[in-house]
Amino acid sequence: MDKNRLAFSLSALFFVVAFLILLDQYMQTGIWFQLRDIHHETFALASVALAVGILIGAYTPKNSE
Repeated sequence: MDKNRLAFSLSALFFVVAFLILLDQYMQTGIWFQLRDIHHETFALASVALAVGILIGAYTPKNSE
């Protein structure tokens, strides 16, 4: 599997995980995101940050010295 395709797949997985975490919170409490009780949001934001980091690392050109 191509490295960029693998990176894109992992990033998509983590974006979906973040969405499912927030969807679970919405189904339980009726609120998508609330800063007052930052429990689910921590894991969702960590998943999004990981997905973005994977994409940045995969698509940033490397120095070939």
